[in-house]
Amino acid sequence: MNFETIIIILQTVGPFTVLVTVYFLVTELKEQNRVARANARQNIADSHQKLTLAGLNKRLIEIKVKLRKGEELTEEEDAAYLTHFSAILRARQSQHYQYTIGMLDESEWSAMLSSFRTLLKDQKNLEIWTWVSPTFPEDFVELVEKERMKI
Repeated sequence: MNFETIIIILQTVGPFTVLVTVYFLVTELKEQNRVARANARQNIADSHQKLTLAGLNKRLIEIKVKLRKGEELTEEEDAAYLTHFSAILRARQSQHYQYTIGMLDESEWSAMLSSFRTLLKDQKNLEIWTWVSPTFPEDFVELVEKERMKI
């Protein structure tokens, strides 16, 4: 086999090699996207679990019971609940962001939004939202206000 024949073979095989390389790159990108989406879901689940467990704190349970009974909170209880609900709002903001960048699909987001609406039914939560809403991005504020109107 002479040098010219080798060059012709390489020129013939070259484009196929590029196609195979592109195929593997696309496959790898799809896999990385799938892993990133799974990580986003896991982070949201972890965050939700931490907030749920924090809500089981004896003091927060007492505060929630007082709120359900319509009893006044002390200044300390009010501050504790403000902090807790603000953390919930920040977690929801993060979920909204994950949804807007395509890391959560529509059914996952719908479920999260549905549970969020239950929080917005509570008068104390609405009071806190009104106070802290200026600290949130405009798109999230618009979402919350739209969901409030549905209640």
